[in-house]
Amino acid sequence: MKTLVRATLGALLLFTAFAPARADDSLLDTVLKRDKIIVATYSTSPPLAYVDDAGKLVGFEIDMAHEIAKDLLGDPNKVEFVVVQSDGRFPAALSGKVDFGLCSTTIFPDRAVRIAFTRPYLDTGNSVIARKDAGVKTIQELNNPKYTYAILNVPPAIERAKQVLPNVKQLLLDSPSALFLAVKTGRATAFNIDKPIADFYEHENDDLTRLSVDGTPFAYVQQDAIFMKPGDFKWWLFLDTWVGELRSGSRYSNYVEWYQKWLHKDPPPQRSYDFNKY
Repeated sequence: MKTLVRATLGALLLFTAFAPARADDSLLDTVLKRDKIIVATYSTSPPLAYVDDAGKLVGFEIDMAHEIAKDLLGDPNKVEFVVVQSDGRFPAALSGKVDFGLCSTTIFPDRAVRIAFTRPYLDTGNSVIARKDAGVKTIQELNNPKYTYAILNVPPAIERAKQVLPNVKQLLLDSPSALFLAVKTGRATAFNIDKPIADFYEHENDDLTRLSVDGTPFAYVQQDAIFMKPGDFKWWLFLDTWVGELRSGSRYSNYVEWYQKWLHKDPPPQRSYDFNKY
């Protein structure tokens, strides 16, 4: 009898250790009980997320986080930001240090193997900004060993540089602001960054210019999304639904406001047709 009991208890413990989590064991429930969201962000990626002259964290993605807190918890201030670098954003989500990340992060299939993405909240792509005094007009002209090209120290950026600019000298850095400073101080001739950030720096600096990237992979559309630890469908569904409503539903007015405020342009249309006609 004792042997049977021990065997039964052992089987029960084994089942408990390896049984799948219950449907209600979600970070969504944890966040509601905690009454605060914890969000990974950058602090050097204007106009998406950066520290302004008053020392305050602001930007398109910062406004997004505050609105998520408002919709989820009833208060836009119930959010804690954790500033990360590019190589620390996924570990922060996977370790549970943050609930999700808003870090101008592009969706790539190899990233989706280890991290979960919502649908995209921003259509973006790669832009190359150069010093005007370099006299370079196109990305093809930049492919010369006499030039130095600053890029983020992440695999996609390194791979694009190898593919399109195999002859240029590379300068690997950790943040968009470091790329910008490298070009402004003359350490680099040009830098590559997401289009919204490039728009900001070009608009604010008359000594910089945008290079033509026609006919290269730099001209292709990419998409930024919220990311989180995979495996929690309930939490993912809330965030993905929220992004869907932001881009084309009940929160589209916020999308218009943030686009005009931070990107100084109108957002993509809510629909590609006039719904009043159908």
